[in-house]
Amino acid sequence: MSKSVFHSNFAEHLRFGHCFEICGKAKDGAKRFHISLCTEPGENRKIGLHFVADFETNQIMLGKFLNNDWCEEEFFDYETSQLLEEFKLYIALADGKFHLSLNGVALASYSYSTRLSLLTEIDIMGDLEYLRQMDHRKYFPYIWPPIQIVEDRIQFSSDVPMPFEPGHVMIISAHLDGNENGRFIVHLRNIWDMERQELHLSVRFDTRTVVRTSKTIPEDEHYCFDKEDEDSFEFPFEDFFKPFKLAFAFMDNELKIAKDGLFLCRFEFRTLNVVPFVGGLKIFGIDGVQVKVNELEHIKTNPMCSDFETYSQ
Repeated sequence: MSKSVFHSNFAEHLRFGHCFEICGKAKDGAKRFHISLCTEPGENRKIGLHFVADFETNQIMLGKFLNNDWCEEEFFDYETSQLLEEFKLYIALADGKFHLSLNGVALASYSYSTRLSLLTEIDIMGDLEYLRQMDHRKYFPYIWPPIQIVEDRIQFSSDVPMPFEPGHVMIISAHLDGNENGRFIVHLRNIWDMERQELHLSVRFDTRTVVRTSKTIPEDEHYCFDKEDEDSFEFPFEDFFKPFKLAFAFMDNELKIAKDGLFLCRFEFRTLNVVPFVGGLKIFGIDGVQVKVNELEHIKTNPMCSDFETYSQ
């Protein structure tokens, strides 16, 4: 059975004008991996797009799973050894078809056979060494987020195709590898200016602290960090290698953060009324830390995000 690499539900229903940018790397000796846009698991589960990279046949297969049967399979010869280096898969939802490209080269157009809005999740399984980009964006009728880049240092990126609203909760499941005395960073950037960090969350294993601040103080053509919020809790990462869940809950002008079912802290945004202009999570390790995110959930709850901690259990 294939091992799950990543799973997520969608922050907004799929529709014409959406796109995905997915970046990862296959393992040495990989046999296959697949990426599926699908409905929730269940007896009548549908897969509207099933992308398979088969290293043994040197092919890409596109297919669907409808009415409990695989159908409409199409095969494309492809030098799959290219996927042993970091690759980028782009999927645009357009005029009745998915349009796919790999590493900037057009691959195929593949017809819809079910309503896009029924496809609520993405599953990525198989022989991938890592997945570092799972951006869900909008290119029509307007671009969202307006700036769409991923820096080399980013180990996980998750743009969303719409503005955040109070009551939106994001939950990541992740684990760490590498230097047990390093750090990892979580950014929430401003969509109009990617240098502005509306949240800078630094988990520091070397000093056993969790620092919260922003990078929004203008200085010449750049920004400086604002004051740091002091810890009011014990360092919550006792075991560096233990998998964990973090929940980020958006309120009117602040963020609440929880880990593994326990409330950690609040962070008041230093920019007023900025929530609609905050982008998705950008995560990376420094000093030899590797962050691997294997699940991302989006939940819409009440504007006060009551009991949001339970989502991180």
